[in-house]
Order: sequence, then C-alpha cells, then structure tokens
Amino acid sequence: MDLNKVIRLLANFSIIGGFFRALMCPLALVWGMNSPQELTAGVLGTLFMGLGIFGLYFSAQKEFGKLGFTAFILYAFGSFILMGMVFATLVFAVYDPKVLQMDMPPLPILIASPLMMLSVMLSMILLGIAVLRTKVFSKVPAILIIIAPILNFIPVVGGFSVLAWGIPFMWFGVEVLKKSRENALVENITVEKTVL
Repeated sequence: MDLNKVIRLLANFSIIGGFFRALMCPLALVWGMNSPQELTAGVLGTLFMGLGIFGLYFSAQKEFGKLGFTAFILYAFGSFILMGMVFATLVFAVYDPKVLQMDMPPLPILIASPLMMLSVMLSMILLGIAVLRTKVFSKVPAILIIIAPILNFIPVVGGFSVLAWGIPFMWFGVEVLKKSRENALVENITVEKTVL
C-alpha cells in the first residue's frame, strides 16, 4: 500500500472520528452527559480522530513545518490519553456509576486529566493556527478548531464545543480525500506518459 492510499484511509478515519465526536452533542442532550451512549461516541470519536490526525498531518507535512508538527505530536499524545479516560468513564458509567459522583476522582484520572487537557487544547489551537498560516486546508474549520477549546469554558455553550471539534476533523478529512485523489490522478498520468 503506497503512502497516498494510507493517507486516504487515515482521512476516512478523521471523518468517522469527527462524526462520532460531533454526535456526542445530540446524544448528551437526549441521554445526558456521561451517559453510555454519549461516552461510546466519545471513545469512537477519540480513537478515530487520534488515527485520523496522522493522515491530516502526512498529507501536508512539508507545508505544516515545526508548528504543524508540534500540534500533531501534542494531539496524538493527548487524544490517546483522552480515549483512555473516556473509556474508563464509560466503564464506570455502566458498572459503577457511584465512582462518577465522587468528589475526588480516582488517582490515575486525577493525574492524567490536566495533562490531557493541556496537550489536546494546546494542539487544537496550534493546529488551527498552522492551517491558517499555511492555507493547506480551509479557514472555517481552522477557526472552529481554535475556538473549540475556548467554548469549553463558556457555561451556556460548553456542551456544543464537541461540534466545533468534530466538524473540522470531518471537513479536513474530506479535503485530504480530495487532495489524495488529485495526487493519484497526477501519478497515473505520469506513469502513463512514462510508459508511452
């Protein structure tokens, strides 16, 4: 499998992950925050977005430079911590909901939470800035991904931040798919000309 096909696969993961991340919002509105339905979407969204970020980065790694690389590494690191935390919360919600109502969370979550929050939120802001600087993707999803972490701290709209997080990953994934298809066409034309 060549790099272009791998990037396409990872771009699909980005779209799937963004969909599940955005789906958390309506699921939370219907079944409530930390419901098994919302947390399942959160686990799937985090997993696929964590894989999808590799496709987004590799599709434009030359243009992204150091800032994009920093955002990519921070996001990959933070998203897998987040996935573990969301999965642990899902397990507690299903098997021992009392743990989620405790004043003091379990020690691993207490330690991992600030580390995950810092890395994921910083990576989202840096990724958005890198996209705006390099213009490798559209401006609208870049702006959305920058404001997504900020929305978490605004009480009225905090629950909608997952939309501003999921939509850009879907949008970027679609753009990477288009770009990789164009690259494949150029490669095919080049091979045909070489053969002739």
